[in-house]
Amino acid sequence: MVTTSARVEKDTMGEVRIPADALWGANTQRALTNLPISNNRMPSAMIRALARIKVAVAQAAEEMGYLPKNIAEAIARAASEIVEGRHAEHFPLDVFQTGSGTSSNMNVNEVAANLANLALGGQVGQYKPVNPNDHVNFGQSSNDAIPSALHLAAIDVLDNQLLPKLDALIAAWDAKAKQYANVIKTGRTHLQDALPITFGHVFGAYVGVLARLRDSLKASIPLLCEIALGGTAVGTGFQAPVGLADRAAEKLSAMLGHKIVASRTPLVYMAGRPAVTDVMGRVAALAAELHRIANDVRMMASGPRLGFGEITIPSLQPGSSIMPGKVNPVVCESVVQVAMAVAGMHATVLQAAAGGQFELNVTLPVTAQALLGSMKIAANACEVFCARLVEGLTVREEDVGRNVNQSLAIVTALISKIGYAEAAKVAYRAHQDGASPAEAAVAMGVLKPEEVNEWLDPAKLVRGGRLG
Repeated sequence: MVTTSARVEKDTMGEVRIPADALWGANTQRALTNLPISNNRMPSAMIRALARIKVAVAQAAEEMGYLPKNIAEAIARAASEIVEGRHAEHFPLDVFQTGSGTSSNMNVNEVAANLANLALGGQVGQYKPVNPNDHVNFGQSSNDAIPSALHLAAIDVLDNQLLPKLDALIAAWDAKAKQYANVIKTGRTHLQDALPITFGHVFGAYVGVLARLRDSLKASIPLLCEIALGGTAVGTGFQAPVGLADRAAEKLSAMLGHKIVASRTPLVYMAGRPAVTDVMGRVAALAAELHRIANDVRMMASGPRLGFGEITIPSLQPGSSIMPGKVNPVVCESVVQVAMAVAGMHATVLQAAAGGQFELNVTLPVTAQALLGSMKIAANACEVFCARLVEGLTVREEDVGRNVNQSLAIVTALISKIGYAEAAKVAYRAHQDGASPAEAAVAMGVLKPEEVNEWLDPAKLVRGGRLG
């Protein structure tokens, strides 16, 4: 908890009052004072990624002889603590800040410098022997560090949040597909009755589409592994020693378990957003399919007495402040809203990609919020969908079986016996009389009673091929 007592620091613009026990410095304080927009902080994954960069560059710079060993080691230790999530209260900046993310880069530089100086016997705010610009930011600019951190943060969130939670959801749907592989239900196209299908088909299709999207997200990680580090201010690498970014990238590779490379053309990722827009599109595609699946589920569960009533989902909380006993599909509704939010964030990322000028895109913080935020809520939606709904889902087998036999669509099986036009007459007759297709077919003389099971058995209709 930061106290109300203050210390005074000087920067190139003059004196700044800072809470006495804050680990940030003047640059951070100016941004904190000037831009109190939303109370939404820079995503923690970005802070971790920036800190990883500070570790990697400090170690590389020490190995190459550019930083004294004691300073480099102190920076690396301090930044490692930030990676671990310690000192989170010292990263207070609003995400709606300078478009380069300079304020957050300096926030990390200042906190790491103060921690390093404390470890070396110095004082907070004195920046001796470790300076946030000269040492922690050595060989870097915010203009290459922030785009690089965005890529690294996305890898982090994909690896540790979205992909594992999506895998668990896929496994849960696969288990339900196997459990109900042979239970037949009425298929629906255009929201109208269609040929029978099994729950194995339905749930298996959910598995298939989610697995393909998972594979697409995994395949996007190499796009993020090329980073702008080494480009410094305008992509030329001025003041970044030759080979420093490459050496740092090797260390980042060891940290993240992926081969990180410093781009030969860093301006691609400083001015442009090719990897970010690609990955965001894949996250949005996942959200769209989660939206569709959640809608399917809540329609199949509708009722419980006067809706489709094909499945039962867990009852989690009261659904109405006025209707006793009403329970709503809250998980489905939550997932749908997540999908809508991700669609909005996708639009933000695309607008942000178009929002740069010349050698720098100055919408980096809002891009980080949108990309990483969409990954985070999509991951959490997968987790909740899995644990709070799919794992507890059951099929109402008796009701489903009764409905299948009433479906007008099963007259399709009669086409190979009497043709399309005559089969349509059976369907119209059944609907007019409120009878089952089997009853109508027998009444019209199309089938003998003993032929009904041969021609209108739903189990035969879920198989491929032509009957008769």
